[in-house]
Parts: sequence; C-alpha cells; structure tokens
Amino acid sequence: MAEFAGRYDVGSLESTQRKFTDWQLVKRIVKDYMFRHKPLVGGVGIIIVLKTILVLAGPYIYKVTLDNFISNQPEANEQWLVGIILGISSFISSGSPTAWTNIASAGLVYVGVGVLLWIIMSLQEYYINKLGFHMIADIRSDFFNHLEKLSQNFFEYGNTGKLVSRVTNDAEAMRTLVSSGMIGVVADLLTAVAILVTMFFLDVQLALVAIALAPIIALVTRTLNKFVRDRWRVARLNIASMTAKVQDLMYGAKVTKAMAQEERSLTDFNVVNQANAKAQIRAEVTANIYEATVGFFTAIISSLIWFVGGQQVVATVRSLGDLVAFVQYSDSFLTPINNISTFYGGIQAALAGAERIFVVLDINPEVSEAPDAVEFPEGDGIIELRDVKFSYVKDQPVLKGINIKTRPGERLAIFGPTGSGKSSIINLVGRFYDPDAGEVLIDGLDLKKVKLKSLRHKVGIVLQEPYLFQGTLRYNLKFGRPEASDEDMLRITKLVGIHDPIMKLPNGYDEEVRERGSNLSFGQRQLVCLARALIVDPKILILDEATSSVDPYTEQLIQNALKAEMENRTILIVTHRVSTVRDTDRIIVLYQGEVQAEGTHSQLLKKNELYKRLCEMQLVKIS
Repeated sequence: MAEFAGRYDVGSLESTQRKFTDWQLVKRIVKDYMFRHKPLVGGVGIIIVLKTILVLAGPYIYKVTLDNFISNQPEANEQWLVGIILGISSFISSGSPTAWTNIASAGLVYVGVGVLLWIIMSLQEYYINKLGFHMIADIRSDFFNHLEKLSQNFFEYGNTGKLVSRVTNDAEAMRTLVSSGMIGVVADLLTAVAILVTMFFLDVQLALVAIALAPIIALVTRTLNKFVRDRWRVARLNIASMTAKVQDLMYGAKVTKAMAQEERSLTDFNVVNQANAKAQIRAEVTANIYEATVGFFTAIISSLIWFVGGQQVVATVRSLGDLVAFVQYSDSFLTPINNISTFYGGIQAALAGAERIFVVLDINPEVSEAPDAVEFPEGDGIIELRDVKFSYVKDQPVLKGINIKTRPGERLAIFGPTGSGKSSIINLVGRFYDPDAGEVLIDGLDLKKVKLKSLRHKVGIVLQEPYLFQGTLRYNLKFGRPEASDEDMLRITKLVGIHDPIMKLPNGYDEEVRERGSNLSFGQRQLVCLARALIVDPKILILDEATSSVDPYTEQLIQNALKAEMENRTILIVTHRVSTVRDTDRIIVLYQGEVQAEGTHSQLLKKNELYKRLCEMQLVKIS
C-alpha cells in the first residue's frame, strides 16, 4: 500500500491557521475537563476568595494605623479594628498601652495577615497545580483513548513523532493554561475587581486616575494578541517537527552509520533545531514586548496616583492613611494586571497546544462500531467477500469486485505480485477499513454489524513487520489474552519453536524486550508474534506476508506450527512467495485488484500463466 502513502491529510493537522477562537478553547477546557473535578474547583474558588479578602486587609491595616496612632485622624468605621489593636497592645504592656505598643500591635496584626496570606497562597498554588495535573492526565488519557479508536489509515500515513509531541509537549503547555493561565487569571481578575471597588469606595477621583489608561492597555492587548498567538502556534508546530525529526534520525541511526552520513543527519537536525529556536525566540520576544508595554503604562498610573493623591494630602482633603492605603491598593490592583500580561505569552502557547490536541480529538474514525452491533456467534470462521470494491484514493480502485469464500478449516492463500491488493483484503477482513461497495462477512454476518472487540478476538493477524511492545516476553506473548495460563503459553511457544531460544535468555520469559525488540533476531520476533496470535486462540488466523522476510528454517517452523493448529481454524495466508503457498489447500491469484485464478499449486501451474511466470522468477521447480 506504499503507493497510497500520503492519502491522509496529515499536513492539515500541522496547519498554522486557527480552527478555534481563544474563547472556544477555554470554554471547552472548562466544560470538558475542569468540571470533571468540581470539588477541587470549589476548593480552589474558596481559597481565591480568602486570598482576595487578605489582600484587601493589608492596606486597610496601614490606613487604620496611620489615621489613629500617627496622624490622629480617626474615622468611625475603623474603630472595630482599633479595638482589636488596643486589646493586643494592652496584653503586651500589661494593661498600660503606649503609642509604641499600639504601633507594634498593629504591626503584629499586619504580620498575622501576611502569614495567613502566605498560607492561603501556598494552598492556592498547591491545589491549582493539583487540578492542572489531574486535568492534563485526563486530556492525555482521552487523547490516547481516541487514538485507539481512530482508523488504521491515520497511523499508516500519520507522523507519530508529531503525535507524540501533541500528547507530551502540547499537553504540558496546557497545564500552564490551567495553573498560571485560566485559574490564575480568574484569581487575579477577582482580586483586581475587589481592589477596584475598594479604591472607588476610598476615593473616586484617584480610582478614575488608576483606570484612566485601562482602555490604552486593552487596545495594546488586542493589537498584540494576534501576533503573540500566531507566534506561539508556529513555535508549537516547530517543536512537533523537531520531535518527529529526532525520532526519525534515531530509528534510522543504523542506516546513517552504514552509509557514513552522520554529518548529513546532523545537518538535517540542525535545520529543524534552528527553526525551532528561531520560532521560540520570535514568540518570546513578541510576548516580552507586550509585557514591557503594559509595565510602562502601569508605571505611569502609579506616578499619577502619587501626584494627585499627594496634592490632596497637602490640601488636607484626604488623610495620609487614605493615600498610603490607596497607593498600596493601586499596587495590588496593578499586580494582577501585570501577572495577566506576564502570563499572556504562556497562555497563548498553551492555547496553541490545546488547539493542536483538540484538532486530533475532533477527528472522527472512518471505521466505527454500529450502535446495535452484536457479538460474534460461534461458527466455522468462514470468510466471504461479496463483490467487494475498495480504494484508498477516490477514483483509484485497488479491489475491483472481489468474490472470495473460504471453506471450514481451510488454509487459503492470497497470492500475487506487489500492489495487487492482497493486504487490502486483510485490512477489510480485520475491518481496519470498510469497503466502498460490497460486503465482507464472517460466518454470514456483515462485519459492520459486529462489535469490533468481538471481531478482533475472532480474527488473529500476524504482520510482516514483527512488532513487540516494551515489557517482558511473557507480557508480549499474553498481550492479546492476558488471562491465558502459562501452560497454554508454553504449549504454543514450543509448537512454533521459540521456547528454546527464550529459555537461553538470562531471564527467560521475564526477559525485558529492548526497544524495537533489538535483543531478538528478526526471525525470533516473528515467531513470538505468531505465538502471540495463536495464544488468543482465534477462529481465523491471517498471515500478512508474515514469512516474506524470514529465513527458510524459520518459515518451515511457521508452516509446521500452522499445520498443527489448523484443525477447526481458518488460515488465510497473504504472500507473494510461492514457497509459502504451494502446500496450502487453495490459492487465489490476485492481479491488479481482480481474482485472476484459483486452485492448488499444481492446478495453477497448468492453467495460469501469471502464477507459472512468478514461479519461474522465484526459481521454483514447476515440474
């Protein structure tokens, strides 16, 4: 199927064009993931409210202390706190409070509030991060579960390195969106609004001065928003490209060394590495310009407050306590604004990562299970293709009206040259794809009406490329049927001839499989994969070019195992090797998507020129 590589539009997943607005992304994250943890969200909300109250308390303590114990300008609404301070002062001075003990007591109250604020902020940081980690774990779990449901073509033509980047780098960036981002911004906005209300309560004129430049800051934010957002999208794209390139170069390291192309590989990596660095720098610079601009305007606001408020104090219109409290409130008001601007670049990076994840989550599987799908009933494992037509690319048919039906317990071979459509039949029988027209049935039941899990238990497939997972050999052998007994496992491994090689390993069946199974030979990996399929005990066993890359000895082991296991089991062998098919019960000759002939090896030698010619090309004796 290599001629159809690229059919799946993977490039569209890496587009720099926005598919969601910021608000759509935030709403989806809150609805789908944050609200899964409502108790935690509620606890964080309570903590944020307490933090806001404590932030408001600090400047108020300053005001009360200045008005009542220094400038002697008391106000009636402050006397409740004055009473608390005097009570502490009396306790300290054994009933004889002085000006010094009064101020010291006010300081103790201020320190006490500061300690509580530190505790609350620590709790806020802890629980926000906890919520963020839970949400990211949920997102990664949903992402992986969705990948498991996607159709096979997504993985055959997709770039796994870029997918790995989405579930690692992009998901981690989303944690910033949850912790420092959305919840942090909500907390800062709540604090800013509470402070602003307090500022208007203290002095409307100074409050108006404090927010005078807010429209300019909003305009700057709106103007730079697009640049920051787009820069971070490009940066996330380049991280994915670099991850994919690293994976590609690592997997191809042996080829690189064999062809003495280390320098070229380094050059190729440096190209994507430099592109990634430049993209990150551009994104950071744009975000920093935004932060610096907001910082400049906040400095102007502070200067104006001091100027106008100082004149009020000199004119005795406003008390010194009011001005000091107001300045502290204005600083506290500007702090969350600055925090929002500081986090803005990170928020945009996280939103870019969120979008890249949701784009994949929104892909609908091309092969899906019907709502009324049923379990497979017991049967003989008869495969039937009725006038099946199939194509990977529109108007480029691969199968052109295929009609095939197996017999109970038959060893049937699908034989033909590369590109004839052999593997496509396997993909349809395993329901990795659905036909464009016609029906694929097993025991008379259309596969579209069957539960996918039930189908996959009934049909076992051994592929040409033997893939083993990280873990022990025992884990790999029982992968399709974890509840299988060791006795069943040993019987099968002995049958296929892999038991003795496994026992020669230091840890036997508990030997850890290295990456890509590098501590086993290719033939040994193939035998492990065959044993893995047989342990599941499927009614139908399919070998998709499973012996095309192994030596004659290993192929003979596989053939012997199949003969021993073929009782009450349908075996479908897909291959272009004559040596693999000549002992089968029946051979289907496939050419350019059509069944050209069928029969035994000897029958086909007499009646089919294509089969005879392929035998001669493979140096198989035809007499």
